[in-house]
Amino acid sequence: VAPLGVTAELGSLARTAADGLGLLPARMEGLDGFAGCATVVKQALLSNNGLFILGLVAASWASALAAGDFQPRRPTANELLRNLAGGVLLGLGSMLALGCTVGTLLSGVMAGALSGWLFGLFCLLGIWLGLVLRRAWP
Repeated sequence: VAPLGVTAELGSLARTAADGLGLLPARMEGLDGFAGCATVVKQALLSNNGLFILGLVAASWASALAAGDFQPRRPTANELLRNLAGGVLLGLGSMLALGCTVGTLLSGVMAGALSGWLFGLFCLLGIWLGLVLRRAWP
């Protein structure tokens, strides 16, 4: 019926929580017109999207465990600031792009769309540029 996506699930959970607290307006102008990442008030906690997100998290965790990279520690203040700035920029980018990196890349590639492959290429270029800038930053 609709593509699976992280953005739609997180948005639906946020709308459900806001609705439960009486903070949700009847209509959210602009957001309610998007078809790809449409958010709705949910009646059940686990949906197809919810299971999709749980599967992504479980697979990521299993990969980190298998690679020996799962080593929890307290982040430094610099790391917290960097992660906050990165999260804000990622959120802004996903709002401007009407979706998220996972949905755009995976859905586009699975649909055979050139846009998905181009998006993946530019994600890799962005990661490379970020690593170069991170090494140059004191």
